[in-house]
Order: sequence, then C-alpha cells, then structure tokens
Amino acid sequence: MRISRLVGFIAIGSCASGVASDAAPVQFNRDIRPIFSENCFACHGPDASKRMTALRLDIEDGANVPLSGGRVALVPGDPAASELYARISTEDRTRRMPPAAFGHDRLSAREIELIRLWIEQGADWQGHWAFQRPERPDVPAD
Repeated sequence: MRISRLVGFIAIGSCASGVASDAAPVQFNRDIRPIFSENCFACHGPDASKRMTALRLDIEDGANVPLSGGRVALVPGDPAASELYARISTEDRTRRMPPAAFGHDRLSAREIELIRLWIEQGADWQGHWAFQRPERPDVPAD
C-alpha cells in the first residue's frame, strides 16, 4: 500500500513540475517574472543606471518600445514574430539572450518553452503580486 502511494505522489509531482499545458494558462507573476528577474532584469530591468537598452522586461510598457530595424520584442499571440523569443531560442551565441559574451548561461528548454507559451497565450502581464487582488481557487471536486 505504501509503495502505491509513493508512486502516486511521484506521478503527481512530475506532472506538477512540467511546463504548463493549454488547460493551465501561463501566468506572468508565477511563471515568467521569475525567469526575467533571474536572467534579464540586470540589463532590462527597473534600474535605469544599469539598463543596457530602452527595452524593459519588468513592466508591460517597457516591453513595447520600438527596437532597431522595426522589430518588436513581443507580439502577443505570435512567438515567431517576437524578437524576445527569437533571441532566447537562437543557437547563434552572438545574438542569444542572455548574452553568452557576458558569461550568462542559456535559458533552460523549460524556461524557453514557458516564455513561448506565454507569448502564444497572449503575453498577459500582471502587476506586482503584492498589488493583485487575491482570488479564491475553485474547490476541487471529489
């Protein structure tokens, strides 16, 4: 009996740690902000003195600034047209973000896929979690 419960917990845990599916929308605060904070905010975050470009990934308006060559960082619903997705998923080390030249590791396949799904699902932004109205989750059916 104990082994079957352990197997059940392992199966549930492995499903929970996977990439969000179409049934569970990717959330900016829960899924995307931590990736951006860890890997992108140093150059594209709130500190103007350290920001490398006008592109900011901590606020929605900052992600919508025009890029050189008429490119756009985010096209909600279209990862292929989003420069952000192109730069994090490229194999070209000179174009990849975060930049390998500064000693940064490439985002994991899971992180890249989460960002792709977020863009595909409309790239919905959320304000800081402390300013969000709490929402009561649905009670699971037995």
